[in-house]
Amino acid sequence: MIQYDKKQKILIADDEPLNIAVVADILSCEYDLLVATNGEKVIQIVCSDQKPDLILLDIMMPGMNGFDVAKWVKQNSDTAHIPIIFLTAKHDNESVVKGFELGAVDFVSKPFNKEELLARLKNTLQMFSLRNALNRALDKSQQYAKTIESQMKLIDKNIIISSTDLEGNIIEVSDAFCQISGHKKEYLLGKNHRIMRHPEVRPPFFVKMWETIVRGDTWHGEIRNRSKKGETYWLDTVIYPISNDIGEKIGYTAISHNITNKKRVEELSITDILTQLHNRMYLENSFMREIKRSKRYNHPFAVIMLDIDYFKTVNDTYGHDVGDNVLVMIGKLLSENIRETDILGRWGGEEFLIICPHTTDEEAFVLAEKIRKTIESYPFDIVGQKTCSFGISVFDLKDVGYKEVVKRSDEALYKAKENGRNCVVDYNVTFSSP
Repeated sequence: MIQYDKKQKILIADDEPLNIAVVADILSCEYDLLVATNGEKVIQIVCSDQKPDLILLDIMMPGMNGFDVAKWVKQNSDTAHIPIIFLTAKHDNESVVKGFELGAVDFVSKPFNKEELLARLKNTLQMFSLRNALNRALDKSQQYAKTIESQMKLIDKNIIISSTDLEGNIIEVSDAFCQISGHKKEYLLGKNHRIMRHPEVRPPFFVKMWETIVRGDTWHGEIRNRSKKGETYWLDTVIYPISNDIGEKIGYTAISHNITNKKRVEELSITDILTQLHNRMYLENSFMREIKRSKRYNHPFAVIMLDIDYFKTVNDTYGHDVGDNVLVMIGKLLSENIRETDILGRWGGEEFLIICPHTTDEEAFVLAEKIRKTIESYPFDIVGQKTCSFGISVFDLKDVGYKEVVKRSDEALYKAKENGRNCVVDYNVTFSSP
């Protein structure tokens, strides 16, 4: 049972005594407080019998900084369960992304609002207390699901829970589920979970999920859904079967945690700010996945590299704002004309790259030619007509990594420029033919 009458311990880690005093004055009435002025002291405390229930951690500290401390805590099995909230004046995108990657559950920026800090602490502590209790229950027995149902009123407003029959039709939901989905409970009951599905999530994702739970196993993963208002939200979800008194499987229960903010930060790290396409880092990671798939199943994949013709002239003549608009519009045209399975991103400058899974160079040529004609015929604002040159190559199973296939695509693109621009060159045809 969770002990609510015992004060929870919070470790405040900051190298400025004044900052510690301000936070301690706010929290001392409701929590037992531990204090550390450097990273080494934090490690000493969390390794002792005085383990905190939560760490409020500054980033900039002498010796081990906050990032180093978070990494150590999350890599140690005895301390990994302790939630970390960064309480810091350092809140740039890079720091926020790194903090979440290291396992932080939240960021609170200095200067902070007293009520906001208390609310964030309470929500985090309550969420982790309840979630830890549920995890322990699941480890012991699925029969503990009956206890979860009896405690539903207690956790209804804090934990996102839904129960369905064997067909996925909803038979019970928590208030937290209703709040994040935007639907009232009366509407949800009897409806299938499909009404929350995000249109960009592909069917194979749900096929694998159902295969897991139908055979009686527990499924754990991240789900992207869409609310009643059409807004995207992400859930870290555990789904497990539920049984009746005689052991017959009668449905499934899903327990979720809202990770929408975390996923938004992740998206920022893999998104090109100007075009909103994937950035180079995402494309390089995608290459790794496609290479593994290609070598495992012996399926080819093609790479299309394209470059805007005479783009420097646009910037020099009309200014960079107009040039940016051209980049954005070409990104939009590419998004609208690639196939569902293709992976598109901005490679750098005025270069774009498309990874085409399970595609030959002949099929990639057809796609590139279609895109080339679309761009050529589009009436761009101010500049009028713009064109692009294309280079195509196919991944060779002898290639060590992605750099070889990208180099061949780049050489084909350069040949397209030599050939007068606004054309498509297939490396295999141009450089391999006798």
